[in-house]
Amino acid sequence: MYLAKLTTAQAKEAFKKDPIVVIPVGSTEQHGTQSALGTDFMVPTYLADHVEDIENVIIAPTVPYGVCPYHLSFEGSINIGYEGLYLVLHGIMDSLMQHGAKRFVVLNTPSIDRAALEVYHKGGVCASVDWWSLVAQLDKKFEGGHGDVLETSAMMAICPESVDLELSQPINAQDPTENMKAAYIQAVNFKGGIVRLVRDTKEIAPSGWFGPFDPKESSAELGQQALDLAVSYIRDFLEEMKKIEL
Repeated sequence: MYLAKLTTAQAKEAFKKDPIVVIPVGSTEQHGTQSALGTDFMVPTYLADHVEDIENVIIAPTVPYGVCPYHLSFEGSINIGYEGLYLVLHGIMDSLMQHGAKRFVVLNTPSIDRAALEVYHKGGVCASVDWWSLVAQLDKKFEGGHGDVLETSAMMAICPESVDLELSQPINAQDPTENMKAAYIQAVNFKGGIVRLVRDTKEIAPSGWFGPFDPKESSAELGQQALDLAVSYIRDFLEEMKKIEL
């Protein structure tokens, strides 16, 4: 059920049943020149829509803003910062706990530990599921980076009009030094070890995307396979989460 579609009277009854509240979260940020700014929140919204039918699960409205200060050189990116995201998640979960909710699953953001621990200390539990890292763990063919094949393919499956592969540009990754090789947008490989080196995305990945596979190789078929795998896993996880004793 969708929280936004319930009346307050219906919500009162729903919260008496110890439901799991699913909160889709994702930044509005660049995903290369070929894919939509809304990728990070449109995918978790899709995933939430596909678990909405599970008994005693409530889908909260999507939070479309997150943490992306390193992408602000790209037009359209919106950053509310770690503190801003914390305040939003804290406000959502603290409010719903006052109405009886104790179980929360946040889709697609790792930046929830502070708010999640507060839920725990109030007698609840909060999990975070990052769909893109999840599917790569379950099947290596879905390994990817930021705005490359995986995310672009997922968007082709969800909203094909939001992707234009003809606009895709070569990765053109920039190595800081001869011996420091770009490993990811905010990391370098030095002598076989990965070191976090925070820089603006445009400096290390001027095309916006970074990953092992060129987004020009993206397909709706690959994206749908990854989405189906994520949905199946999340459905099982939600059922198991109901068994946690609080």
